[in-house]
Amino acid sequence: MSFAAKLRAWMPLHENGVSRAVHFVGAYLFIFALLAPLSLVRLPVGGPGLTAAHVLVAAVVLYAVTLEWTAGLLMALPLVPTLAAAESVARLPGSTVAAVAVGVMVVRFALVIGAHVFFEKKTHGLSLGGPMLFFIEPVYLLTLVLFALGLKRELHARVMAGGEPSAGLAA
Repeated sequence: MSFAAKLRAWMPLHENGVSRAVHFVGAYLFIFALLAPLSLVRLPVGGPGLTAAHVLVAAVVLYAVTLEWTAGLLMALPLVPTLAAAESVARLPGSTVAAVAVGVMVVRFALVIGAHVFFEKKTHGLSLGGPMLFFIEPVYLLTLVLFALGLKRELHARVMAGGEPSAGLAA
């Protein structure tokens, strides 16, 4: 399925601005919750500083850029402080790292589900891309920002060609 088709399916379920903002923050909370324990896993290649967290960040950025390069690069910017925060937490004792990661994940899911229930009055489960959506949802959100700024007109036309996905495109 093309990015335009994925975005077209995603948009009607994420029309509210507050819900969109919560999803944006929620994606980075999800990634943080994975990066903290992955920062404990040192890799034997690339020197002493390379961890499994670095590999995950690189994979997420590469995938995001393949979806939509501008939004993918913009999405990568907040990953730098997210990784730095996760690496800081990883300096704590292992049980604390695990507790922080689980706590952040619980808060993330509560926020995002709450945003769907209270602001969207609808939910979609994992039907829009499965767990990968948790990593790359900022690409969808930033693409909408690019549309609102009058950029990515060709992509916008492809998204709209499948029918009007939502009345709140620029919201």
